[in-house]
This record gives sequence, C-alpha cells and structure tokens, in this order.
Amino acid sequence: MEARSRTRPLAGRRALVTGAAGGIGAAVVRDLELAGAAVLGVDAARSYRGFVGDVTDPADMARAVAAAGELDICVANAGISLMEPLLDGEPDRWRDVIDVNLMGVMVTFQAAARAMAEHGRGGRLLAVSSIAGIRGETHTAAYAASKAGVIGLVRSLAVELADHRITVNAVAPGQIDTRMHRRDLDALGRRIGRPAAELLREHLERHVPARRTGLPEEVAALLTFLASDAAGFINGEIVRVDGGEAAG
Repeated sequence: MEARSRTRPLAGRRALVTGAAGGIGAAVVRDLELAGAAVLGVDAARSYRGFVGDVTDPADMARAVAAAGELDICVANAGISLMEPLLDGEPDRWRDVIDVNLMGVMVTFQAAARAMAEHGRGGRLLAVSSIAGIRGETHTAAYAASKAGVIGLVRSLAVELADHRITVNAVAPGQIDTRMHRRDLDALGRRIGRPAAELLREHLERHVPARRTGLPEEVAALLTFLASDAAGFINGEIVRVDGGEAAG
C-alpha cells in the first residue's frame, strides 16, 4: 500500500462518491483524489463518464461498490430538491425526493457497509445532509424532511456499525453556490414574484453571519478530513458548513 503523508492522507484508499457529476459531488471527487484516494464517481446522468447508476436501486449500487474495489470510503451525496408550499404539494413529488435523498443514502450505505464488513478493515460512511434538515425554511418541507431523515439514519448507523469499525458521519451544508441552489432560488423567485438575486442577498444579510454563499470545495475539504485517519474518533456527528446560518 502506498505510504500516506500529510499531503496525501488517503493514499491507497478506495472511495465511492454518488452524485458525482457536478456541484459538491464533483468537488468531493477532486479533493479525495488530491488526497491520494482512488475514486469511483457515480451519477444518474447518462452523459456521465464515470459509473452511471441509480442510488435507489440496490443492484446498481452493489455493482458500483464492486467496481470500486475493496471500499474504504463512501460519500452519499446524490440528491434532488423540490421548492413548493405544502398546500400545493403532490405526494408523488414528495416520494421522489424521499426516495433519492433518504432511501438513496440507505441503499448506498447498505452496499458499502456490506463490503466494508466483509473485508474487515472498517471504513468511513459519509452523507451530505443539509441545514434544511436542522432549521425550517419556507417552501422546502419535502427536502427538509428527507435531509432530517438522513441525520437520523447517520446517528443510528454510527451505533449499529461501530462493531465493524465503520464510522458514520454527515455534513450539513448551508447556502452553497451550486447549480441546484441557483435553480431553487430561481424557482422560488418565480413563485413569489421576486428576483432570485434579491432573495439571496436578503437571506445572506438576515441569516448568514458570513454574509456569503459557500463553495463546493469548502464542503469537499470537510468530507476529505472526515474520511481520513485524523477523524477516526468522530462518529455520529453532523457537521454544519453554513457560515453560521444554523447557529442563530
């Protein structure tokens, strides 16, 4: 196995990242690779050049984990959003969000944990939740419910999988500058008749002490740390990356 160093703390490790085609997922793939890991990206987009698969399909995720090799790190990042008020909500749209954002994490973690338990070295299961699962926001009930579910799943699995030397943690990003975030702002702006840029500026001024959006790379850096040996005693934790938004 390649010797690990401060600059390549994940040398010799094998990792899988879902939702890897863009945004936070693509940044995580890059950061893990820079840290020395061999990374298999997974995404549902047919144009994706990595492993194309559906995180809600156990067979797809079992194949992805097998393709990654003897897995050490799994980052369940794939997710979708829905911006609509409860009074206009449709159960089928809610089910889509819950299936991808919560069941997708469960299916991904199940496949990864089975492989980690089999090879016996332990591993790191990491999920991307959201501060929406911690604090309430208008028009985001389906998304918030799914991300709150991820938090419950992570805390439970942290206890359940400890005997297999598997740690389970999550990050909870706030306002991160991604295509999905910009699309959601546009959708909300159209629904309530206000410019997206104005909505964002107002939200940052009122709710985010850092007064800015975060970068995907800032989320990726935290996930890479949580995947490393330095985070070996961190388990069942939900770490916010939100510029202080959920602190208030």
